[in-house]
Amino acid sequence: MPFWIEGWLEVTRMGPPEEDEHSWQGVLRIGPLVDCADEVSEELFGLSRRLVSSDEPHGAVAARRGIPPHPSAELRADLERIAQHEQLHGPGELGGYTYATWLELKTFRASHPAVQSSDWAVVFDIAERIVRDERFSGERLRLVVWYNW
Repeated sequence: MPFWIEGWLEVTRMGPPEEDEHSWQGVLRIGPLVDCADEVSEELFGLSRRLVSSDEPHGAVAARRGIPPHPSAELRADLERIAQHEQLHGPGELGGYTYATWLELKTFRASHPAVQSSDWAVVFDIAERIVRDERFSGERLRLVVWYNW
């Protein structure tokens, strides 16, 4: 059974801390771009089949943070669909909700050459292009992820 990574690249035009519950917007669904969990998923988010199916400790950069404050409408819609699915089929197929800020993503990419040969390369490339626009610079971009097993 495959272990997929789902999620959203989100942006805001407001500076942290975001007071407006509608300040974040989903700009890119990452599921179609990241075929499966890999070394990057594991070291950045703590998401891999091995880590999720054990209590093994790990030092992932952005593991187990849950849903970020003020999720985008796109993320909220996915969470509602997931909740409906779990009501019908029970929990366990989806989980591991967490997120990383732009600074964390940028730092991770600079210190992990594996990103370039990973499915994550295109997500990081798009994120870098977005933050070149001053409206989305600094901590106005984040990546929210979870697994689908």
